Amino acid sequence: MKKNLTRRSFIRNGAYASLAAGLSATLGCGSGSKGNGGTSYSVTKAVVIGSGFGGSVAALRLGEAGISTALIERGKYWAYTDENSFPTLASGFAGDKRTTWLSDFDANTGQIPVERYTGMLERIPGDTTYGVVGAGLGGGSLVYGGVLLQPKQEIFEQVFPHISYAEMDAVYYPRVLNMVSGGPIPDDVLATDSYSAKRAFIDNATAAGMDVVKSHVGFDWDVIRQEVTGAITPFASVGDYVYSCNSNAKNTLDKNYISMALATGNVEVHTLHNVITITERFDGSYRVYCDVLNEDGSVAYEHVINCQYVFMAAGSINTTKLLLKADALRDLRGLNSQVGRNWGGNGDELTARMGVSSHSLGAVQGGPASIAAFDLNNAIKSVGFMHSPANQGFPYPTQLQMGMCVPDALGSISYSLATDQAYINWPLAANANSRQAIMSSLDKITAQSGGTSLNSDALGGLAIWHPLGGVTMNEACDGDTGEIYGQPNMFVVDGAAMPGSTAAANPSLTIAANAERMMENIIPQIL
Repeated sequence: MKKNLTRRSFIRNGAYASLAAGLSATLGCGSGSKGNGGTSYSVTKAVVIGSGFGGSVAALRLGEAGISTALIERGKYWAYTDENSFPTLASGFAGDKRTTWLSDFDANTGQIPVERYTGMLERIPGDTTYGVVGAGLGGGSLVYGGVLLQPKQEIFEQVFPHISYAEMDAVYYPRVLNMVSGGPIPDDVLATDSYSAKRAFIDNATAAGMDVVKSHVGFDWDVIRQEVTGAITPFASVGDYVYSCNSNAKNTLDKNYISMALATGNVEVHTLHNVITITERFDGSYRVYCDVLNEDGSVAYEHVINCQYVFMAAGSINTTKLLLKADALRDLRGLNSQVGRNWGGNGDELTARMGVSSHSLGAVQGGPASIAAFDLNNAIKSVGFMHSPANQGFPYPTQLQMGMCVPDALGSISYSLATDQAYINWPLAANANSRQAIMSSLDKITAQSGGTSLNSDALGGLAIWHPLGGVTMNEACDGDTGEIYGQPNMFVVDGAAMPGSTAAANPSLTIAANAERMMENIIPQIL
């Protein structure tokens, strides 16, 4: 396949800047001319539902192959204009509607009243936990911590026995990093006062015998340098980067994969398009029904898209939800019984060390999250940690770590037609060994740092920031192409294809690299 410009040369040549106006003009929005509630129809060869780490990859590779493609995103295009372009942690706690997808209460805490808005995060309920998922052009890249962490080979091969780690390491991981990464944290940034907490974590985890890694991140360190030196207002460097980043340091997918997809001339982007259902037509083609939204969530009109191929990339929970809904409505007749099963939260457990005494952590803990530590000698199972800044609402001196491991048991996603709601079914008790493994590794670090180890129960309860599975490879879909068993020409290329885990590492890099691998297999089949 012909390789186009790299992300760096693309931006360096000014193509991204010149596309900004074109991007806005191409986006569908609820203020269109059919605000009377009418219906618009269009035809394209492929539809990609969702614009995150799977969908953006699919859109670019389809566009490069000359395939007419509609990239559908339920959220809005979050253009950067100034330092108030996006919500912040502080504004979120003050009820900033921009944080939350169409709810009366904020997605983060579930308790703060907000005005209904097509905001960045959706909160998904569950029995023993809850999940949060992104909304907006760029999907999860808007709200993730920027972590592009490559899993360790021995854990990866346990989770993905059918995928060559050597090939991922040599081809697909570098391909994604070349597009999105700003590189690991530079030594000069790490040496500043704002990053003393990261240096403390490195020292403590190393002393605990762990393998410490400076992860690639999806941030521009040159912008963060300007923050640190006082040239611009600090955001990422003071830990405020969850809801995109108001210094524009975050390399969200609209800046690279999606802009390059548009540049092919074969991809159209439609934002504020909330997919209602997907129907299979008598000739084997598909019809995608979208409500085109205003920013308050009201429906402006309907857009119906006819296509030959559908690429599901709405994220683990919403990809699964759409398929279960279409099955319940009998709009898709061939879905297999594994859809909705084999779902997990990547073994997530947000943990903390309170009362750290070994180092001064500084007044501010800079971000993004960029230092990982793997405990491959845990007696229960291998554990990965990602150090996260602990600024908002935490007494000092506190260190936050996101613990990750391969879950003991997987759960499921169910769907209620009556409420049009996805629901997480998570066997918390059956994952006691995984939780114990994470705390065992955390205690090793605490023994070096001083203080007290705290699990997620002490921090407000278990939350899932890394939802994975529901349409798992080799269970519900093909392991090499993501084609759903029983539904020809419908492919899953996002986190829904992951088997509940991405091998004790943050998922974004592996989701995108797997999408690159799948698209390389798919394109020759559909040309």
